[in-house]
Amino acid sequence: MAKLTKDDIKKVADLIKIHIPEEELDNYLSQLETALDPVNDFEELDTKGVAITSQTIGTKNINRKDEVKPSLSQRDALLNGKNIKNGYFTVQQVINDGN
Repeated sequence: MAKLTKDDIKKVADLIKIHIPEEELDNYLSQLETALDPVNDFEELDTKGVAITSQTIGTKNINRKDEVKPSLSQRDALLNGKNIKNGYFTVQQVINDGN
């Protein structure tokens, strides 16, 4: 496995939308390397002669066929709704836009 860098930590932090101060990058790098170290053991395994598999029990597609079925009308779906406006349920705002 390739060696992790501080830039890798910054990219991960950016992806998950957290800020990691520059002075803490070494600590996070060390912790992540320790956590991922067992993955390196797989590189040492001899896999010659091992068949490539995507699954091992022979299961075929078990999902049902996608079929259109009748559903509730908008009127019936909203029938017992407490707060209805213009044909939709309304709820209190739960996501702050940052302002």
